Amino acid sequence: MRRRRAVAPIITMAVLLASAAARAEVDEERQAWRYRREVAAPESGAASPFAALPLSPEVAARCQADLRDVRLVDGQGLERPFVVDRVVTQGAGESWAGRLVDTRRESRRSSLWVVDLGASRSFDRINLDVPGQDFAKGLKVEASDDGQAWRVVREDAGIFDRLWEARVHHTQVELPAPTSARYLRFTTLDRRSRPVELRGATVVRRGRPEGSEWTRPVRAERVSGAPGVSRYRIELAPGLPLEALDLDADDAAFHRRVRLLEVVETNGRREELPLGDGRLYRLRIPGEGLSAEALSLRVRRPQGSGVFLEIHDGDSPPLRGVRGVARGAATRLLFPLVDAAPLSLYYGNEATRAPAYDLELLKERLAGAAGVGVARLGPELPNPRFHAAPPLRFVPTSGAGLDVTRWRAVRILAVPPREDIYAVTLQARDLGVLRPDLGDLRIVDGSDRQVPYVLLPEANEDRVSLEVVRETGRTEGRAVSPYRLRTSPSLGEARSLLPMRRLELDLAEGFFDRPARLVVPAATGGRRRTDEVLFSGRLSRAAGRKDPVVMFLDGARRDEMVLEIEEGDNAPLTLSAVEAAVPVPRVALKAGPGPLRLLLGNAEAAAPRYDIDALRREVLSYSAEPLQAGGLEPNPAFRRRARDYLRDAPPTLVLWGVLAAAVAALLFLTARLVRPPASAD
Repeated sequence: MRRRRAVAPIITMAVLLASAAARAEVDEERQAWRYRREVAAPESGAASPFAALPLSPEVAARCQADLRDVRLVDGQGLERPFVVDRVVTQGAGESWAGRLVDTRRESRRSSLWVVDLGASRSFDRINLDVPGQDFAKGLKVEASDDGQAWRVVREDAGIFDRLWEARVHHTQVELPAPTSARYLRFTTLDRRSRPVELRGATVVRRGRPEGSEWTRPVRAERVSGAPGVSRYRIELAPGLPLEALDLDADDAAFHRRVRLLEVVETNGRREELPLGDGRLYRLRIPGEGLSAEALSLRVRRPQGSGVFLEIHDGDSPPLRGVRGVARGAATRLLFPLVDAAPLSLYYGNEATRAPAYDLELLKERLAGAAGVGVARLGPELPNPRFHAAPPLRFVPTSGAGLDVTRWRAVRILAVPPREDIYAVTLQARDLGVLRPDLGDLRIVDGSDRQVPYVLLPEANEDRVSLEVVRETGRTEGRAVSPYRLRTSPSLGEARSLLPMRRLELDLAEGFFDRPARLVVPAATGGRRRTDEVLFSGRLSRAAGRKDPVVMFLDGARRDEMVLEIEEGDNAPLTLSAVEAAVPVPRVALKAGPGPLRLLLGNAEAAAPRYDIDALRREVLSYSAEPLQAGGLEPNPAFRRRARDYLRDAPPTLVLWGVLAAAVAALLFLTARLVRPPASAD
């Protein structure tokens, strides 16, 4: 007996050690996943052989947006197949129009309408057809299955039409819970306001079933904003997969434009990108039993670290007690219950692809199956063996060698000390060196080996200032102010040929309306004998405005243009600056640690061909890490050849060189002809 008691702890310890070793082995196999949670199987007695595992929004926030990095793994490290069941659309559903079957009105007391839906319908919203303007009515809504016994579904609904900054015509009724009925009865009081007309009603089934949506209260902290705008910092977990933000305030009546913004870092610059934009309103009149509002703002999932709410107050005081509720679609995993073996959920992998399970073919049937048991997630644990795997590990980071002495310009790329997908956005100055087809763009490592890349031609926009020179002599008898607009050189003395998409003119005057032309001057000695007209119209600005005047161009490469403004009998306009918007490409590449160089400018280079271009979609789908690039400089390794001097020489110099060579040849031949014959002796 004593021997058995002594052996039992040893066996328990051995089991624990074996379990820990197995766990460590599974963690090692999943080392590219940052987090894991234990999964508690549903209680016995479930009617379905499948289980549902709800994912909290906090878990979804640590996953990729489409949950491609989620894995269910058993104790042996084998994956358990699953399907993702997620409600991704709100507002979709069925609707039924009703028929107005009864109307009653007591003069200066009340109005009543009865609508027949034709059959019993399940719905959670009612859209009323109420014509007219400038009304506000409290509405009592009742429902019935037989038209005899009535039950109240909304006591204080409200409809109104009011002119705020824009006209708001609110004639929909939201129900606190879905209801089923064939008949609807609407009653309004007419003692304090004139009656309204109801022409019909349509019921809508649009809401999600209970448990298909998650909510989280959010706090709004007031921060400084622009005049007439209240700005709040919204506390949200980074990456929270929200779809709507429901706002609330203590005010009984308001109508405000609302924007939700996120702060992101792009190429070292801080930007605010819109997540949602709309007009929210509320009108409550307790004595009339009227309560109508629209306070839900549809938004997209934020990716940045800071989210801000802007409420445009205009001349009204700021709203009191601003607060909100974040909402989103609940997500669950449906998986087969093979046995009672413990499972683990791994997630948080930025570089993996989505799994492909045969179970996906049964997704629709599984989503509607009844009797599915509910599994539960344990607390989040960091994977102790986590090691970030490089994305696209099968793609090499270097290619063939390159003779870098044929490239004129270089920019140095600062690469972090890890293998990853990176992106660098070029500048307009780079386009002044590159060929129009961008085929002379290369990236090389420290050993002069090419780094394959994927090119997105017009991924961003850069702005460049043009040189503005006031000219004379092109008036042709008219009161015209001509300005020559020129680009700056990228390298050397030649001006950059840039694909300008539009020009923004900075004019000092606050009001004007004058004819103008933008032309490319006729080429001297070339085929084009007349000016090429890029714009012919009017330059105008409304009184009190200070925004730039915009001219849209065709995007062709040019280095200079002439702007002609017809002044008439007015004082000349003051053109202080001109900026050009230039579309610039972005390059995505896979690179490891070490210095990289961006090479530009080789008229003889053939366009590169890389295998990575077959994975263009996969490369561009990653959230690439931006690379910081140094300034554009002459390539110190560049070596000129004889034909380079001939190609880069000015045309006049080439002409004089050819003439000088011809004269020298003629002199040589003449000397040979006039040379006296040799003496016989």
